[in-house]
Amino acid sequence: MPRTRVVIQSRLNSSRLPGKALMTVAGMPLIELVARRASRSGHEVVVATSDEHYDTRIADHLATVGIPVMRGDLDDVLGRFVAATQDLAPTDRVVRLTGDNPVMDADVVDELLAAMDESGHAYGRVDIDVVPEGLGAEAFWVSDLRRAAESTTDPYDREHVTPWLRRELGELLFAPEGNPGDPRRFRCSVDNLNDFDRVSRIFATTNDPVGISWHELLEVLREEVEAEGATVPLRGPEDWQQSAFVLGGVHLAGTDAPAAPEVRSLLITAVSRGVTHVDVGRADGPSMKVLRANLNPQLTRRLGYLCRLRPLRGGGALAVEASLERTFAEMGERRVAAALVSGPEDADEAAWERLREYQRTGEVGRIGVALWSGSEIDQALALPGIGYLELPFNVLDDLPEEALEALRAADVVVCSHHTFAGGALLGDDHPALPTLSALSEELGRDGVDDLCVAFVLGHDVITSAIIGCADDAQVRHVADLVARPPLGPDEIARVRAALAGAAR
Repeated sequence: MPRTRVVIQSRLNSSRLPGKALMTVAGMPLIELVARRASRSGHEVVVATSDEHYDTRIADHLATVGIPVMRGDLDDVLGRFVAATQDLAPTDRVVRLTGDNPVMDADVVDELLAAMDESGHAYGRVDIDVVPEGLGAEAFWVSDLRRAAESTTDPYDREHVTPWLRRELGELLFAPEGNPGDPRRFRCSVDNLNDFDRVSRIFATTNDPVGISWHELLEVLREEVEAEGATVPLRGPEDWQQSAFVLGGVHLAGTDAPAAPEVRSLLITAVSRGVTHVDVGRADGPSMKVLRANLNPQLTRRLGYLCRLRPLRGGGALAVEASLERTFAEMGERRVAAALVSGPEDADEAAWERLREYQRTGEVGRIGVALWSGSEIDQALALPGIGYLELPFNVLDDLPEEALEALRAADVVVCSHHTFAGGALLGDDHPALPTLSALSEELGRDGVDDLCVAFVLGHDVITSAIIGCADDAQVRHVADLVARPPLGPDEIARVRAALAGAAR
């Protein structure tokens, strides 16, 4: 019978939450809780930490509570795993866990190993694309671990332990029974102080933090998630899913901008409700600096930036470079999800080619154009490699059928803005308001704002609506609106006909 050893990697110099391994959860340091929950069914457990002087704190504490620990090179985590399993036979098994996932327990480990036995895979991992982050685990044979260590010197492979195994062995992607799905909302890793607060709260509900199952803990989390409201849905091409609600960054700067605590709060709420991107522009004042100042590192990792460059005014490649490099400097990271020039006239050959170079290096995800009107769609779609469009669109606008067909045929993500016509449709004196109010009642919507959002997202060519929010309450409200079903084609036609009749 092969032995199984669970190796848990841990260190104190985490870039996003330094010292978290020894932060107290459920009355004990986080790393101790992770180790005890993983060993609950009898598997051997070893914590693999570094030989840096500060990680002596981890080693000393674990020694006092009887949990085995080994130490090795900070950056060569693969080497640490080999050292932590050097006494095992080649036919024994290793399970890799990380020390910041306390909800993870022995039940998930056992399920993963059983699934591997049934499938015959030599390498398996919990699929965190469908399982919440915080329940991750990987399993493999000792012989393959040693082959990986002998075969690769790549720093990435050495730091992340398993890339070589995945390349050489293939993988079983596994989801445990009872997986709650919705990995964005049920995330239960500890990567920043907000995560720590959330995990501490769910463990505070039990008197047996080691024995309680991950299912029970996630039921506690489910109550919290459901109380927060519905998840913002994802839309877009298969290789580019983004939230139907994109947070507009222009409202975060300026004389009427919210104070820093409110900015932090609304950003946390947006991410926790499933918002994946924020839209910012070089011409939007200091919004990028505000984002950087108020986004903690974990939110930065979970929130992509859609960056509108400054108007280039014929500056070509150098103007693109200047705008993007300034963006990278202000955002504090060298990547944006999408970069857009300001109108088709800014997409001259030199400027567009420079954008494509940034895309080829991986510093820009998709490249595109921020349009001033729907009449520019054909011109924009003619650009080689275009993958992103922003355009103004709301219930008062119409997109010609030819434009709709062109967008459907193109591999582009389309974000609309001016959903409420710059706020005019939320006031009291717009001439269309009586008609819109009546339509919202007829169609069972919760008001004109609900109707406006449902109308925009009812168009299959629109991936997301960019909506600015001034505070946490507005983020919650917009997230609730976007999570509702959009209008269907017949309802959209009914709205158009009613508005056309009112105009006459």
